[in-house]
Amino acid sequence: MPSEDAKSLLTAMGWESLPYGCLGIARHTQVGSSRVWSWLILVPWAVNDSKPWIDGTKLFDRSLGTEEDERTAVVQHMRTVLDDRYGESVGERSIERFLRSLEDPD
Repeated sequence: MPSEDAKSLLTAMGWESLPYGCLGIARHTQVGSSRVWSWLILVPWAVNDSKPWIDGTKLFDRSLGTEEDERTAVVQHMRTVLDDRYGESVGERSIERFLRSLEDPD
């Protein structure tokens, strides 16, 4: 997990805290009558055999919503990607740690 100092520096650059100790950023550009959002999630605790990021794009027709609505939708999509990828395994590890702590009160 990034230290609190590192998180505050990244937040100042536009990165947002996401679940599972991750950080994400989303940027958009105009393409004709649409906005294309590029997003990137940093996964600082990824092990050596996996990439420490997840990235993607999302396309919106500009006439359907505001830029802020689109940003909210992109960040929600990023959270869903993290939940789909890590939710079950992180939850299982948390339960296992909790059960071990009940068995071993020291």
